[in-house]
Amino acid sequence: MLNTIAPLKVILNPPTRLESFPGESVTLHISLINQGEQGATIDVFIDSGAQTILPWCPSPRKRVALNPQQACEVSLLFAIPSDALPGSYPYTVVVDAPKHYPEETPIHYSGHLEVLVKQTAVRSPKLTFALSPANSPTQPLVVQPNQPQTLSVTVNNHSSRVDRFRLHCLDLDKTWFAIRYPTNELSELGLVSSTDGLELNPGGQGEIIIEFHYPVDMPAGHYSPTLQIVSDNALEQVFLDLVYLEIKPKLHLSVELETILGKISYKPGQYRLTLTNQGNSIRELAVSASSREEVESCEYVCDPPIVNLLIGGTATISLTIYPKQKWRRPLFGYGLELPFQVNLLDLQALPTPEKLPIGSLIWKARPWWQFVLWLLAGVGVLSGLGFLIWFAFFKPAPPPILAEFKPDSASYMEGGRVRLNWTITNLDQIEQFVIFSTKDRTASRPQVYDFRQGLPTELNRYCQISDRNLICANVDTGARLAGKYTFQLQLKPKSSEQHIQQQLDVVIQPKPLPQVVNFVASQSQLEKGKPLTLGWNIKNVSQLGQLQVIGQLQEDKPALLKTYNFEKQIPPELAKQCQPPVNETLSCTNVDIGLPAKPGNYAISLQPVSSGSQKQSPVSKPIQVQVKATPLRITNFTLNNQSSEVNPSMFLKVGQVVTLNWQVQGDDAKVKLEPLGDVPASGSRILKATTNLSEIILTAETEQGQSIKRAFLIQVDPPKPLQNPTNLLPPSKPRILQISRPKTP
Repeated sequence: MLNTIAPLKVILNPPTRLESFPGESVTLHISLINQGEQGATIDVFIDSGAQTILPWCPSPRKRVALNPQQACEVSLLFAIPSDALPGSYPYTVVVDAPKHYPEETPIHYSGHLEVLVKQTAVRSPKLTFALSPANSPTQPLVVQPNQPQTLSVTVNNHSSRVDRFRLHCLDLDKTWFAIRYPTNELSELGLVSSTDGLELNPGGQGEIIIEFHYPVDMPAGHYSPTLQIVSDNALEQVFLDLVYLEIKPKLHLSVELETILGKISYKPGQYRLTLTNQGNSIRELAVSASSREEVESCEYVCDPPIVNLLIGGTATISLTIYPKQKWRRPLFGYGLELPFQVNLLDLQALPTPEKLPIGSLIWKARPWWQFVLWLLAGVGVLSGLGFLIWFAFFKPAPPPILAEFKPDSASYMEGGRVRLNWTITNLDQIEQFVIFSTKDRTASRPQVYDFRQGLPTELNRYCQISDRNLICANVDTGARLAGKYTFQLQLKPKSSEQHIQQQLDVVIQPKPLPQVVNFVASQSQLEKGKPLTLGWNIKNVSQLGQLQVIGQLQEDKPALLKTYNFEKQIPPELAKQCQPPVNETLSCTNVDIGLPAKPGNYAISLQPVSSGSQKQSPVSKPIQVQVKATPLRITNFTLNNQSSEVNPSMFLKVGQVVTLNWQVQGDDAKVKLEPLGDVPASGSRILKATTNLSEIILTAETEQGQSIKRAFLIQVDPPKPLQNPTNLLPPSKPRILQISRPKTP
């Protein structure tokens, strides 16, 4: 059975049925052809559903790797136990290439393994039949393709009834065979009967002829189709026998050689080789070509070098011929003939055609203008010889060459030293060289190295001499501060007064200044005396020496509120508020800063101070914070321990002594007490009531214009008139304490 699928072709031999006897073995041959464009790993195995015969196969799984257009054969051996029961055992062969052809595989092929009884005739109480000529697995019938093969089946009716027998071939295509039944006995007696079977009377014998017509391209190998006899009287019974056939291989290979480019000048020769498999076996051939002369003067390239030919298949091989010995090309004439022949090698050791195509390649003669080239070549040889003489005896010593002069790095940061590398060839022609250096247009002292006595000792640690070359690396210049440097190396040759010099510019970048990238406050307003909570992010923290917290009240000068020292580590007072730096960025949160007691609007900013640079880092963007003043209020204002809020009106008698107490809270509050004038924020006075006293007013004001008042309304009773009693001493003048309003200073 030949199955054509893309990109794998699979041929099973036998195709669907294996036959063998108990105690013997049988082999299933599976041919695989990779017709895809990529190499593939292919698994061939018996499906696990065949539980009965799976133990009979010692190696039920095989794996092969095939390149494109490559073929191989896999064999699965079944060793049938001696105690195996006769019968038909189904199995399934699986061909799978999941990694390379997942869409086309797996492919399943179903078949049966027939375990036979060791007999050639099938007998039963009702019939027997036998095949002629006799055949067996060891002695099959030999069949030539496209030639008929006749087989007779002799049937005996042992029953007591007239019976009709029909012959069927189960495994072959219906076009591959024809069955002929003889004229039955009933028709000879004048009875009408059909001729689609063999009718036998009881005890009768008849013969059925089956003729096989195999196609021309039928693959060579062993086949075992099954013949079945069916009885009309016993349809439930099945009578089987096998026919063992062997298709002999037919080996016929057609080889044609076509010339595409047979006469060449500069291009390679081109030929086309066509192979056609006209036999009935798959061929795997290695194609090559060789010279028919004693010496191989050409290179032969076949593409592809190995071909797989299916039955009736054709392959085209491109043959390219490259002449190797250029000097053999003739200068004139017809040209050089290079005969060759085609070689075929069957990789399965099958014979190949004895007569293979031969051909020849014509290598044209050289054109006339090549004579001019030969003449010019001769002149060139003479000129070269003269140059060699001049070079060897008269050439002056080569001057020194400054081959390389560069720094050891493309960029520098402040603190890193600049080191120079240079290479000078022809060192023996140097008298001395000088290195000049300038920084920001300020010249330094030049460094002079004298080579008249050999390599200077100060360069021993940096330089080495190899084959008249001076190679110096990592020569320290001492430059490490930020700035723009210019280095110039000047050579003084021994044989010339002209100096050789080269200069290069190097820039040492200053270290990055610490910079505040984020500065926030947790509140924008706070009461007097409470701390301000800050948070910040500072990058380039490794260059941070100090961090200053600056506050400014409106138009006042900036004032330094706090200084943190970062010279070696995070200050202890910030150990809990600051996290370890990440990517040179320091993050601090919940840092409390005390502000001045004076209320007002403050601008708070951070000033980073660099530890290794004279430049000043930019000040952070200020944060506006308002410090609220203490609210202005009168906490105490009493007259004889009576509050003005409870008893705003008081009745006094003339001359009555009263005690006045007051207390005012507020920032920079001015307190005025009428009738006394300006008084402190808190105090006490003892007064005597007079008729002029009508009210006592306490007034408090701040600079911001806030004011508050409290007052007592006073009513003083006038004194009663005094009577002059008799026999009394003369009255004296009364003494009255008057409360007068003090003068305002």
